[in-house]
Amino acid sequence: MPWGEKQLNLGVEYGPDAILSEKFISNFHPRPKITKYKFPLPENINKLDYEQTLYQSLKEFSELINKKLKNNETQVVIGGDHSVAFASVIAVLKRVKPNNMGYIQFDSHADLCTFKHSPSKNFHGMVARALLDKNFDSTLLNSLLDEKLLSTNTLYIGNLDIVKEEKDFLTKKKIQIINRSNFLNNIHSVKNRLKIFLSRFNHAHISFDVDVFDKSIVKATGTPSKFGLLKKEIYPLLSVLSEHKNISIDLVEVNPKKNDFDKTLITARDVLAKLLSD
Repeated sequence: MPWGEKQLNLGVEYGPDAILSEKFISNFHPRPKITKYKFPLPENINKLDYEQTLYQSLKEFSELINKKLKNNETQVVIGGDHSVAFASVIAVLKRVKPNNMGYIQFDSHADLCTFKHSPSKNFHGMVARALLDKNFDSTLLNSLLDEKLLSTNTLYIGNLDIVKEEKDFLTKKKIQIINRSNFLNNIHSVKNRLKIFLSRFNHAHISFDVDVFDKSIVKATGTPSKFGLLKKEIYPLLSVLSEHKNISIDLVEVNPKKNDFDKTLITARDVLAKLLSD
């Protein structure tokens, strides 16, 4: 179940196919190559097998990414839930050292829970913690990463709805956050802050959860945000990111089974198009 919700978030697995329609793909030149990987559905996995199944699937997917990706191609991973970002980042870290990589997560949630403290035990609420924390409480998943992301190279963008454990980790690691108050002060200063952050790295990985948007914009997602960001705040930052010479992208949590899907779909495609614009 999604954070704070009472119903299962069934349907997010249909998000990638809905986003990547033939008509939408044809807008890109050259036409992108699409590779599919199907994760087992959580509801079909025995709880005792969850961690092992997760390990095997994420390992296979990360290896598939680097097997298919060619030089001078941009890695774009479309989920599904945010757990796919773990495999996506693993693939990047096989090519780029952590000190040369900036990690930017657009989200209304920090995804910094551990298995011990997570109320749902869903990995998509732990993915950033598993990427950042050397002491993350899964030996299996830790073994997939030779080196973790650096907290000093990490930036969140969004009004984060977090629990105490996540807040403590953010504070301890001194991880940067851009939230609504920053935009209200001066959007130009936010853009400059992002440019300065990006200038430190040869590669930037952007992990974009559509629930970073306010629920007035994006409802067809696991946990629509009551206090999310607006297009006028996010879109200028996407333009800044698109100018970086080396980026990789995740786009996650679009759910075609939820209300207002058409509106959410348009927004998700807008995000991709802006990040991949020349």
